Amino acid sequence: MYRLQIAVVLAGMVFLLIGCNNHSIIDGTPSIVAPSKEDREVVVWHTYSEEESKVFENEIIPLFEKQHPHIDVKPVRQSYNEQLKWTLIARASAKKNPDVVRMDIAWLPFFASMGQVYPVSDFADFKNIKEKLLEAPLQSNFYKGKYYGLPLNTNTKTAIYNKKLLREAGYSKPPSKIEDLLKLIQHHGYRIGLTGYSTWETLPYFYGFGGTLLSPDHTKAEGYLNSEASINAIEKIRLLFNSSSLTATRLTGYTDTWEGIVNGDYFMMDEGPWFYSVQSPKKLNEITDNTISAPFPVTEGKGSLLGGENLVIMKGARNPEESWTFVKWMASREPQRLMFKTGLMPTIKEFTIQESTNRSNYIGSYIDGLETAFLRPPVAEWDEIDKIYSKYLRMIVLERVSIKKGLTMAAEEIDSILIDKKGR
Repeated sequence: MYRLQIAVVLAGMVFLLIGCNNHSIIDGTPSIVAPSKEDREVVVWHTYSEEESKVFENEIIPLFEKQHPHIDVKPVRQSYNEQLKWTLIARASAKKNPDVVRMDIAWLPFFASMGQVYPVSDFADFKNIKEKLLEAPLQSNFYKGKYYGLPLNTNTKTAIYNKKLLREAGYSKPPSKIEDLLKLIQHHGYRIGLTGYSTWETLPYFYGFGGTLLSPDHTKAEGYLNSEASINAIEKIRLLFNSSSLTATRLTGYTDTWEGIVNGDYFMMDEGPWFYSVQSPKKLNEITDNTISAPFPVTEGKGSLLGGENLVIMKGARNPEESWTFVKWMASREPQRLMFKTGLMPTIKEFTIQESTNRSNYIGSYIDGLETAFLRPPVAEWDEIDKIYSKYLRMIVLERVSIKKGLTMAAEEIDSILIDKKGR
């Protein structure tokens, strides 16, 4: 009985050694036990659309796992909203999955400032990967001296015009200057397809008309957002809104505006490549027959906003090396080519876009537009700044406050956030 008890104890000790330390003892020599497949798992949260998810989950992940059989990728589709941001913070703080996240480029400074994403520039081969990527999308991952992700896909918005109204105005091609666009709209009484007040929707116009949101070092709004140049820019934007699709109570939404630019209810709108990529072949032909796209009018080197998503590794990732293997592979030619089938624009230099017959009518304007696309200020408080800007712009457009007073109030609120966060 005594020998049996000793045997049981010894067996238990061996079991603990195996279970806790991934070691076994054979003839007195410790040996590493291969980690289970679960130990090499990379959980990826993404916000792809339904069509994009099909390609990502049914084509890209199987291809990666075939090339890297020791890594098991688990995709989880999420809704892109404010709740996702705080869920990610909570899970990263608790060191729970996901390991990798497809993240809007505007979110990256916030997560980097919170210390919740891994600085991928710390990986030994980052420099080699960096050299293969387009500069503007890559810079959206840069925050206070380090890179915290890789650009997965990129986009910007182009100006889309109704061909018939453009011809009636006497133009053979779209105006290249935003001042000319404003004069044209006012002279002919055209409507423009503005659908909201946020920075994504209006900042290209604000900058185009000479406005400034923050100081060059992104630490102050006072004296910039409420400067004479910014007041003048907002005056012109209000003129555009007076000829837009907005009312005091309701936004028309994308569907109405998209259809309006095709049938001639609106002269011009600015929109991303999804305006084309999500359409059926029949609808796409109708759109390209009735509209023409061009890079957003460029002022002092700035066109429209740069958009897109980055792939980041959360600080609580269980397998950072495996996660990095997946992230950098996603920034290579084949997965970028596969995702381009869904309309997502690639971020690597070596990718030559093989334009289909349908895409040749519009994709060129987006490629050209990327050359002058600008990044939103890389500040952790960007979402809060955007809300303040949008709130006061709406009040100004609806004439609930004067332009000067509205911009001054907005600058004061923005500065209170920047100072408060700086002091913490």
